[in-house]
Amino acid sequence: MADAISDLTIISGAPGNFSKSDNRAFVLGECPNCAGTQLILLGYKTISSPITRWLRCANCEHGLVQNGSKTSPSTLPLRVPKGVSGGELELWNEIRECLGGGTTTAAVMLCRKLLLHIAVSQGLHEKGENGRSPNFLQAVNHLESEGVITKKMRVWVDRIKDVGNEANHVIASVSKAQAMDVAEFTEQLLRLTYEMDYLIEKRAEPEE
Repeated sequence: MADAISDLTIISGAPGNFSKSDNRAFVLGECPNCAGTQLILLGYKTISSPITRWLRCANCEHGLVQNGSKTSPSTLPLRVPKGVSGGELELWNEIRECLGGGTTTAAVMLCRKLLLHIAVSQGLHEKGENGRSPNFLQAVNHLESEGVITKKMRVWVDRIKDVGNEANHVIASVSKAQAMDVAEFTEQLLRLTYEMDYLIEKRAEPEE
């Protein structure tokens, strides 16, 4: 506990305080950064609503604020499939951050971009003979020809295209449900492309 707060500088003149050994100093919750479950309560507002609490993760030491029932930064939805790295990992984390922050249209557009990245990682040329990047249909056709997706999967892969087209050309914003729909499909695509191979390779490694 001492190590977790020894680097903090606290403003003076606060009307009340509590000891770091006080039961109030520990809060159960989920850290949005590392998913740790033990939080340290650094301070809280005692007058008027909503209640505000300033917390710090006991594991990674990242800070967060609770204003009533809302926590900032919010816990990121979905998960990172094993084996995802590089640009694909950066894009996927950005998608999760967009979903957590409520920027649903951006999340859907990034899912389309991530699918193109996945296709390139599976052998699709970054530039065609015309010098242009491949379009969505070319990327999907390549993934199907490489066996990453099957014909039955085209239905949900096309869902990424359809919602993305609406985000580009329709004034109405993308709903949270639509964005989560597309993101969940994208997560499954990441699992099929990277996680399964990763797990097979890990199991094939000789035991020490």
